[in-house]
Amino acid sequence: VVEAFYPAKQGASALAATLFGDSNRWGRLPVTMYRSSFVQEQPMESFDVTRAPGRTYRYYTGEPLFPFGFGLSYSTFELKETPRAQVDKDSSTVE
Repeated sequence: VVEAFYPAKQGASALAATLFGDSNRWGRLPVTMYRSSFVQEQPMESFDVTRAPGRTYRYYTGEPLFPFGFGLSYSTFELKETPRAQVDKDSSTVE
């Protein structure tokens, strides 16, 4: 099962590249998915997203079904901080 949220103009090409291993799109959710009980917990006629309880993940205190950014990657990778470049102010060079 593939869920392609808002694939836009290049969605089919990006999906094919991911499925055939030409790229790694990480497979992360671009939205928060709430449990079906959310409609009983929050007033559905209120669309105010600027204050609690609101209809946004920002104010939701329950446990979402899948939080924003949930997902897997098709490969393994490691994120690490790189050292900052040193700039010599006298010669305007970067080391």
